[in-house]
Formats: sequence, C-alpha cells, structure tokens
Amino acid sequence: MKKIGAGRQAEVYEDDGLAVKLYNSSVPIKHVEYEAYISEKVAQSCLKAPRFYGICNHDNRSGLKFELIQGEMLSARMSRKILHIKRYAKEIGILHREIHKNSITTLQSANDKFEWRLRQYKNLDTDVLNSLLEFIKTSYTQSLCHGDLHPDNIMIDKNDDMRVVDWVDAYRGNPLSDVARTYYLLDHGVSPEKKSCIVRFIESIAKKIIAKDYLHSYFENQLIPKKEFDMWQLIIQICRCTDGIEEENEYLQKSIPTRINRLMSSIKRSKVYEHN
Repeated sequence: MKKIGAGRQAEVYEDDGLAVKLYNSSVPIKHVEYEAYISEKVAQSCLKAPRFYGICNHDNRSGLKFELIQGEMLSARMSRKILHIKRYAKEIGILHREIHKNSITTLQSANDKFEWRLRQYKNLDTDVLNSLLEFIKTSYTQSLCHGDLHPDNIMIDKNDDMRVVDWVDAYRGNPLSDVARTYYLLDHGVSPEKKSCIVRFIESIAKKIIAKDYLHSYFENQLIPKKEFDMWQLIIQICRCTDGIEEENEYLQKSIPTRINRLMSSIKRSKVYEHN
C-alpha cells in the first residue's frame, strides 16, 4: 500500500484502487464503527463525499475503505499556488454553501454534539451555559454539517472539482455552527505537521486573508448575522479548547473569557430590560 496522507488518529493509503484509512492501534473499534456509520449516511446524502465501501483490517489495525479521489489536497494546491489563495478561499465558501443545502436526519444533532462538549468546560457560569444551550436549541436545523472542513479535508480531483473527505465529525444542525468552525480553523487552526517558525509566520498572515475571503464568499458578500455568528464562535472555541491542542491554547485562553464577558454583559442588559 502507498501512504497518501496522515492525521492525528489515522493514516490513509492507496490500495487496489481504493483509499484505505487505517487507524492507530490505540483508537477503539467503536470509534471506527461510528465513522463507518457516518460515512455511509453522508455518502447517500452528499455527492461531494466519497463513496464508502465498508470496514477492513490490515496488520491488526482497523480501517475504512473509500472511493479513491485522484488528485491533490487543496492545502497542497494552495501552497504551490500562493498567488491564487484568495480564489481558493472563495471556492471553499461556495463549496460549504453547497454542502449545507443537503438535509439529513440520521446523524447526531448539534444539540447533542455541542451540549456534551460545553459541559466539559469547567469555567462557564451557569447563566452562560444555559444561554448557550438555549441558543443551540432554538437555532437548530437539519442541514448536513461537515464539522471539520478545512483545506486538508478538501481534494481537487482530476476534473479540477472539489470533493470533501474525513466526515467523522459530521452532524445535523445550523450551518452557522459549521461555518464558525471552519472560520476558526482557517484563521487559527494549527496543523499537526511540524513546520519552521518562518513558515508558520507566513502561514499566519495567509490565514487571515483566507478566513476573511472564505466568510464573505459563503455569505455571498451579504451582511453576516454577527450576533448569531459571535455566539457560534464562542461555542466552537470552547469545544476546541477541550480538544487540548497545545499550540492553540494561548489564543483560546485569551479569546474565550473575552467572548464570555461580552455574553454576560448582554445577559445582564436583557435582565435589566425585562425587569423594567
């Protein structure tokens, strides 16, 4: 088998015309079975997802078999064609809108996905937690959400079309929650790949451009619903903090309290208004 990719929990190989995702031996089989379920349901709903061919085992490692998308990762294409990153950022926005047009009822809901994660974060005032949970509940829809859309999970196929891989975090919910996650990853996400300080500095500048152009493209240059989007950014950042990614911890430790203070101020103003 030929290795064609790697992540924090698994490696991807090309084998007999298929893409085989082999998990690290430390990953529980229940996790693999859960992704198998998601991959099957998503493939039935979204043409941008690869076809799914079942669970496999290789060298005592559990894995999943997918359609092999011939091409290259968008992240590699953007690295090679740095002058075109604004165009690719806009195309990510268009792609994400297309994904969200799909409705799905068989995946975990945003309510369940985010409530569990928010309760893991121990620095939330009860009023803030309840406000966030109520917000998630009232803004719920059944749109298909990828849950981790970024250039490493987008393939450019041989027809120069974008296809989306790695749907393990997919769920049904409000598209804004998915947009907030992608916006965070484009702006602040850190790849597990080791890179020099100079490369990371250049990337940090490019990320700001990419994130901004992606967001405006997604909303087709219309007004962004700032209040709702800010709420989702707070939720997404709290969830990201519970992932324990050391390289992002400093930013999150500064950003989350600031966003919580804003929300608490808003809650207090609302209570004063109700009282009067």
